[in-house]
Amino acid sequence: MADNRTMAQMLQAPIEGYEDAIVVPPINANNFELKQPLINLVQSNKFTDGEARDWLDKEPPRSILTWDDLV
Repeated sequence: MADNRTMAQMLQAPIEGYEDAIVVPPINANNFELKQPLINLVQSNKFTDGEARDWLDKEPPRSILTWDDLV
């Protein structure tokens, strides 16, 4: 089965159900390179499983506004 999503769609963070917890800033990059291992990782969708998802479920709404908040 082919994945017909665009690159922009595949790189979009999965925020369904988390719109209040994470503020996704606009990306203004016009010149960048995506390496194959990163594309494979995004396609495998391992970002939303396990401990990371459990941790995110416990965060209060709008608590992650910057990289420092996430760290």
